[in-house]
Amino acid sequence: MSGAAIAKCWTFASSSGSGRYQTPLYADGTTSCDCFGWCRRVAADGSRSCKHTRSVLMDTADRECLSSHDAQATAPAAVTTKMPARRTTTPVTPFGQLGRRKIQT
Repeated sequence: MSGAAIAKCWTFASSSGSGRYQTPLYADGTTSCDCFGWCRRVAADGSRSCKHTRSVLMDTADRECLSSHDAQATAPAAVTTKMPARRTTTPVTPFGQLGRRKIQT
């Protein structure tokens, strides 16, 4: 859901270890999570769910989470990803390009 505005976000503790999971509620009412349950399980209709997103949708997240925060009133900053420079190498061989087949005419 890149580009969707986040209304609120909750942080839940992992019930099976020491991890923490982020569960945002988007402005359009949809949710997502970065836990294994949400990332790996997809229903036949393409929908996803986990106990953290169900907690948000049932309004019990504030009691069950470690922390939560409302989204800022300002628009989110644009995220830019800098791609590494492409490395170009020129083969230095006196015989031409290697791997190219000459076609006899």
